[in-house]
Amino acid sequence: MAYVGLKKLHVAVLTAEETNTYAVPSQLSPAVSANVTPNFTTTPLYGDDRMVYVEEALGDIDVEIAVTDLTDEDYALLMGVTPHTDGVIEDSVDDEAPYVAIGWEMPKPEGGVALRWYYKGKFSKGADGATTKGENTEFQTPTISAKFMAREDGKWRARVDFASAATIDASVRDSWFTKVYAPTPVPTP
Repeated sequence: MAYVGLKKLHVAVLTAEETNTYAVPSQLSPAVSANVTPNFTTTPLYGDDRMVYVEEALGDIDVEIAVTDLTDEDYALLMGVTPHTDGVIEDSVDDEAPYVAIGWEMPKPEGGVALRWYYKGKFSKGADGATTKGENTEFQTPTISAKFMAREDGKWRARVDFASAATIDASVRDSWFTKVYAPTPVPTP
């Protein structure tokens, strides 16, 4: 089913990878777009003059998000910088962006929803650009890029798609942005 929007863009700092612990997620400015491209390497094995096996490995994951505004607070969080007491941010070659998780919601027709969390990535400082105002107003929104990867446990994304309002698991949807998704352990008999 198609998506009919994008909203609730959240980010959470990965505070301890050995335990997959994250800070409480915070909501960024309203989302304009989010594009994720997982880069897989596919290697075929040939035998008897034909392909007999294919091995696939996940490489890096390109993430690009556009928001209505990249506030100084959001910039500081994503880029690992600290504003001066007067509010000015100076970028330095020594800045170290933290690893973060990023998540969002995509509404679907008939009341459904798709939810995503990407677990580990770093945003990079992008280019600044602007265009003068002409006869017509053209909004210019900031876009930032990141490289994501799998965590040490091999997990790289959590996703769920509820086709309609009737199929939504309220406990999953209600807690999706209160913490980065972690599965509920299945009790052993």
